[in-house]
Parts: sequence; C-alpha cells; structure tokens
Amino acid sequence: MSESLENLQHKLFSEEYQIGAGSKALQIIERITREHLFCTLFFAERDRSYTSMLLPNADSGSLVLDLPLDLPTQIQSGTPVVLLARIDGVITGFRSNLRERSPEELVLDFPEALYQMQRRQLYRVPPAVGDPDQVMISRQGAETFLGTMQDISVGGMRALFRPAPRDFPVQAGEHFPDVRFQLRGGNELSLSAIARFTDLHSQRGDALVIGLEFQDMSAAIREGIAQYVQSRDREILKALGIGLGGGRASGTAEQPAGLGRKLRRWWRG
Repeated sequence: MSESLENLQHKLFSEEYQIGAGSKALQIIERITREHLFCTLFFAERDRSYTSMLLPNADSGSLVLDLPLDLPTQIQSGTPVVLLARIDGVITGFRSNLRERSPEELVLDFPEALYQMQRRQLYRVPPAVGDPDQVMISRQGAETFLGTMQDISVGGMRALFRPAPRDFPVQAGEHFPDVRFQLRGGNELSLSAIARFTDLHSQRGDALVIGLEFQDMSAAIREGIAQYVQSRDREILKALGIGLGGGRASGTAEQPAGLGRKLRRWWRG
C-alpha cells in the first residue's frame, strides 16, 4: 500500500529530518517561491488537504500563499497549518499558523524549522488538456458512477463527480473494489482504493470531490503512474517557463514581469 501525504505529515516532523531554520532553510523556502512549486496544505481538524503556491513576499517574518478556491470560510486566523512541497523528489515541510486570510491570499507565520524526507512518488499533478481523465468507480451494493480526474500521484487521486451518487452517499473510509482510469498512451488501469475524504459542493449542482488512496497496486501500475507524474511535472514547468535553470549565475533568478499573474490565471483556470 502506498503511503499517503496524510500519513507522511505525521512522520516528517522529527529530529531525524529537521534541517533547522537557518540560511539553508531560507534558501529552500525561497526556491519553493521562485519556482512556483505546488504546496499541499493541511489545516487543524480538517480531514482533507488543499493545494496552493507560495507567493513573493517582502516581509521576512511571514509567508504568503495563493488562497485555495475551495478553502472553507471556517478556516480563519490562528488555525495551525502544515505545508508540504516537493523539491527534486524530496518532500519538504513545516508547521505554522494562519496569521491572516484575505479574499485572494493566506498569510502564515514564518516557520521555526524545516524538514525534508525522500518520497518522490507522493507528488501530485493535474492531467494535461487532452489527456484521458475519466474515472469510473464500482461500489459494493451500489451503482457505478463516473467522474473526472483532478490530480494524481502514485499514492492516490483526487476526482470530481457531477452529479454526486444519488443512491447511497459516499463516506470517508469507504472501500472501492474497482477504480478504473487511463493515463496518456496507456491501457485502462484497474485497482482498489479507499476514500480518504469526501467534499460535497451542493452549490455546484451536488458535485462531489473524493480523495482516493490506492490499494494493492502491482509494480507495473505503480511504475506507470510514476512515469506519468514525472512527465507532467516537467511539462507544467516548461509550459509556465519556470524552473528551467535560468538566471543561476546570479543566484537570484529574477522572474519575468507578469509571471505571477500568468501563474494565477493558469492555476485558477
């Protein structure tokens, strides 16, 4: 069984993986911001995660992130938060608190320490336009339902189902014996999964978002998903014109004007 990000965050924060909060930690955070790497956020007393990006910020005592579109309004200032990101296959994370929330941004306290651990397979990417993205889930004693893949990693998938299943509501912890989907250039994949979170958006026509954790994968399926994830990672960076090594001679790699807006339009679109 693949280890999930939810499980990983409980293992990461130990002395074994701590790198401190000195100049090296600052360089790592600056790189996450400069290369616009995707970050996964976990808020206290929330069962699911949210995806965002660190934004440039002149205040050295805080960090600024793009506001996730689906972040509940109940999450407000003072909420503890865990941030995870991937740098060259290394999971990087820290604990902080939400200092401020605005209509477009989140402001976090600067972390006291940073942690890193090797876990390449857990990085998540969205499918490309034109890639197969249909997901079919078979349930025990209920109707099969179809949805659309939102993002995928070797550990699992986030998928959107509109309309939500109408016969029996999906609950966190439910086991799905057969989840079928296809990746670019490959055959249909079939595996089992567990629903790690469910999020019903009644204002959007009873659309349901499910976070799936894959179970009992064969080595061939695991390798196929890993290759797709790595390929999409490179495509995303290339399409955005970032993370390609430009400006290394100066050590500060200045971004082109307007890149922040370009990224936000792409990410939110």
